[in-house]
Amino acid sequence: MSSKLEREQKRKTIRTCFIALITLAIGSYMLFVLSRSFKPFLGNTFHILVGCVFISVSLLVLYVSLNKHFFSKKRKKRSTTVFLEDELKKDRES
Repeated sequence: MSSKLEREQKRKTIRTCFIALITLAIGSYMLFVLSRSFKPFLGNTFHILVGCVFISVSLLVLYVSLNKHFFSKKRKKRSTTVFLEDELKKDRES
């Protein structure tokens, strides 16, 4: 069974991906449909720019979220703590 923390991470990843996909759909709609209409509200350039920004940001968020979820870095083993006094004692003994 997975722990509560892992389940929360999965929910957060799914929620983030869902929001990113919705934003991607909105950006695509703005870029490919609204910007090509005859006289769109706020002008064609606005819809082209905002659509491209939505698409790029949502793809970036989607990439980072999925990369973090599936390819998380394993923690390195921490090195043991070395105290200077112990090292000096070992050097004096030898």
